[in-house]
Amino acid sequence: MLPKAAVGTALPAAGKPAATAGKPASPMAAYKHVPFDIGLVPGLSINGRHEGERVRNNFSMGFGWTRAARVDGIAAGFGATVVDEEMQGIAASLGANINRGVHRGVQATHGYNYAADLRGVQVGSVNRANHAQGLQVGLINIGGHVKGAQIGLINWAKSADASFALLPITREGGVRLEVSSSDTALLNVGLRLPAKYTYAFAGAGIHPFGTERGHTGTNLERGKAWEFGGGFGGHIPVNDELFIDLDLSGWGVTSGLRAGANLGAMTKFRLMLGWQAAPRIAVFGGPTLNVLVDQAQPPAAPLRGGDGVSVGNVDRPGYGWVTYERTFDDVRVRVWPGFVAGLRF
Repeated sequence: MLPKAAVGTALPAAGKPAATAGKPASPMAAYKHVPFDIGLVPGLSINGRHEGERVRNNFSMGFGWTRAARVDGIAAGFGATVVDEEMQGIAASLGANINRGVHRGVQATHGYNYAADLRGVQVGSVNRANHAQGLQVGLINIGGHVKGAQIGLINWAKSADASFALLPITREGGVRLEVSSSDTALLNVGLRLPAKYTYAFAGAGIHPFGTERGHTGTNLERGKAWEFGGGFGGHIPVNDELFIDLDLSGWGVTSGLRAGANLGAMTKFRLMLGWQAAPRIAVFGGPTLNVLVDQAQPPAAPLRGGDGVSVGNVDRPGYGWVTYERTFDDVRVRVWPGFVAGLRF
């Protein structure tokens, strides 16, 4: 006689485990698995034989474009690749890669990449992701909240950890005005485009005071100068109020304020400590290292009772001190330490 608990209960067949009651079906069970797909367009491909089903591919190749609900592997198309739900792997095309769901891996194209949720890398002329954890590299990068970096000519995001571009714009960072004074310009006004940990900036400055002197060169006003340029930097928050900024920039500097003044090239490295006094006001300052390169002129005619004097095209802008100077053929290099202090709004 069978135990009461066994009455009406089917016993598993020998060698086969009993089914687990209430166990959910595998997520993959919802897909029609087609390991390999090849074709011209979705309707003229192996996937096209399963119209109306959610197809999952491991490798998909399209001479026009490919389309699948899910890809775990590689999707390649001369025209485009399209994934409706999710992909893990590499999507490569000449025209476009479109993923309406989560993309874990790489999207690479000469044209346009799109992922609703990127967990990896996009490389293309134009990249777009509603959410991104990873890297976007292209001429134009568009992101929502980017936990990672954007590298391009024009970047836009709601927020980004790091953004490197000629025009890196984030809605969270906005555009900040800076006013500063340094050893090369009494007054400098600039704009700063910050991400969370990086920033780009551009500005122009003037040093209106100098000492007139007579010599055989073209510049008669030592120290007077215009400067204009910009650069990139890194932002390190120490706490809610204190931060450290490090940046490298390039500047064109004039020799005097008159029209047609000679022009030199100056590189500036800045290390700054800042205090965020209010949400829209910060005070910053610190040491700088400056390198000025210009074209040296040949020695002047010998003075009475003296030797010829080497004369450069561009005087050192600002307050005048130089710690190192050397001429290589017709190129003169000068190096000196300096300072910067300013306000950011």
